[in-house]
This record gives sequence, C-alpha cells and structure tokens, in this order.
Amino acid sequence: MTTKVILFAGLMAVASAGTLSAQQPADAPSLFSKTCASCHGAKGTPAAAMTHAMPGLPDFAAASMASVPDSVLKDVIANGKGRIMQAYKARFSADQIAALVAYIRTFKH
Repeated sequence: MTTKVILFAGLMAVASAGTLSAQQPADAPSLFSKTCASCHGAKGTPAAAMTHAMPGLPDFAAASMASVPDSVLKDVIANGKGRIMQAYKARFSADQIAALVAYIRTFKH
C-alpha cells in the first residue's frame, strides 16, 4: 500500500510540474526562436527557400500583417492551418499564444 501511495504521489508531482510550466509566464522571444523561427525566420521574415517550399507562409514583418486580427493569429497558432502549420494548443497555454502574437506584432516594418 505504501509503495502505491509513493508511486501515485510521484506521478502527481510529475504531472503537476508539466502543468505548472505551461502556466508560467511566456517568454515569447524564446518560444518563437525555438518553435517558429525555423519556418518564419528569426525576425519574422521567412527565407526565400522557405516561401518557395511553403507557399502562403506569412511574412510577419510585412505591413499587410497589420490588417490580420490578433484573433486570427491566435487561432492559427492554436489550431494550425492546412497541412504545413501544425496546431500548438496542446503545447502552449493561451497566455503563451497571446504572448507569441504580441511578439509577432513587434516585427512589422
């Protein structure tokens, strides 16, 4: 019985640690760098090879991005888009997604 309680407590600690890290304040530049920059470019402008490989890949630094509502960006980050942009709602909290959108807004020309 004691072994089961210890095992259960250990599993709960591991599970709650994952939950806490998802709830911690977002470090948007780090998240973007680790998760988004490989396709979208470090400063929000994808490399020519990426735009050729993935038609429709947005340039976050383009003036036209100002007309894209935050709600659309949040939805695409959370739920993905098409076959190329994967959904991140299972990896990022709503606060992290909001922080990424705010960070993306800093790229505009």
